[in-house]
Amino acid sequence: MQGKQQVFSHVEKGVMTIKVDNPETKNGLDWAGLEQLAACYEELNRNDAVRVGILTGNEQYFFTGGRVEPKNPGENDLYTDALAHYLKAAGAVRKPMIAAVNGDCMKAGMGTLALCDLAVAREGVKFSFPEVRMGGVPMMVLVDIVDAMPRKRALEALLTSWEFSAQEALQMGLVNRVVPAEAFWPTVQQFTEQLLNTPSWLIELTRQSYEEMKALPTREQRVAYADRMLRGEILTRMAQHETTYNV
Repeated sequence: MQGKQQVFSHVEKGVMTIKVDNPETKNGLDWAGLEQLAACYEELNRNDAVRVGILTGNEQYFFTGGRVEPKNPGENDLYTDALAHYLKAAGAVRKPMIAAVNGDCMKAGMGTLALCDLAVAREGVKFSFPEVRMGGVPMMVLVDIVDAMPRKRALEALLTSWEFSAQEALQMGLVNRVVPAEAFWPTVQQFTEQLLNTPSWLIELTRQSYEEMKALPTREQRVAYADRMLRGEILTRMAQHETTYNV
């Protein structure tokens, strides 16, 4: 790997904060930056001391996707390999992720936002898919966006490249809260503390059950899955922990 540091992380009190900070490219990442981001996700997943992840940017941009110069010899392979590495690492995370959207979000940042479990946006930030307007197709972004946005709203945003507001993102379900600047980090902290104060096994099983049940096409299959999980794992785990379920 070469080049400067474009992604930074630190761990404190069970929380890993990952910050994309590359102002020269409006918080876009070249292949080396994508490898740095992938490494952060892998460390988050591997580190037993980490229970919650926060992904953020700087005050101007959250994350604006990749940067590649196809004419440079060998860069295409480096970029596509790094992108594949990042998508695999991000998709493998089994801990709750919060997107702290404190700046404009576009291109691959939209897919990263969609993949997070929770999201807080600062009032005034903008969201967009500018790829078509710029002569490209948002192929990798679609991997996670197709599950995150209503079809007509998604196609409007994708085909027109029009910007939309944080409030519109809230209406679409892309973010959980839109708050003024002074309430931004306190709101992120409120979500973080709630997750930290909930036993990790409950967080993990609930996230796993949601994702696996969402993939099942019929109600009958979801009932069968719920029955199997209840009998085979959940009641057993509940018996091993103190709960207030019957209070």
